[in-house]
Amino acid sequence: MKTLESFFPRLNTKQLALLGLLTALLIILSRFTFGPDTLKFGFSFIAAALIGKWYGPIWGMFVAFISDFLSNLSSAYAYFPGFAFSAIVGALIYGVGFYQHKQLSLMRILIVTGLVIIIVNLFLNTVWVATLQNLWNNPNALKTVFTARLIKQLVFLPIETGLLYLILNNPSLERMRAEVFNN
Repeated sequence: MKTLESFFPRLNTKQLALLGLLTALLIILSRFTFGPDTLKFGFSFIAAALIGKWYGPIWGMFVAFISDFLSNLSSAYAYFPGFAFSAIVGALIYGVGFYQHKQLSLMRILIVTGLVIIIVNLFLNTVWVATLQNLWNNPNALKTVFTARLIKQLVFLPIETGLLYLILNNPSLERMRAEVFNN
């Protein structure tokens, strides 16, 4: 019989405290978004990528769901589970792509970021926005929203890749990770 520990690797006190801080950072960064509802951008991907790199896909998906739910509690919008699913898929991609890699190449970060942008931001989130704004009955509006989101994602791919490369390979963060994870 499988236990909870087989799905969630056991964390010591330091690791759990750091995960809590990164979860809080993820929630805070998700509150600071810019742009209209169809073209929002922000910096929560940084915390999600750090969690994926340090804790892996299982903890990353758990934190993504919890942080999406908690950040929505203080939101003016009604809860929509589609965006929680998007956050979970993004955390899975970051976790699978970055976990247990101390040094990440620019190509690996570009591929992982590209997958998140295509699968989550461009496909899933566009479906959720179209559903919430009832765009399925208006092909022209749907095409316009998709085109605008595609252009935005093409602009942000190199920006997100560059930021993640600088942050995920930062020597100070790597020393902190080594101290917390004892390796």
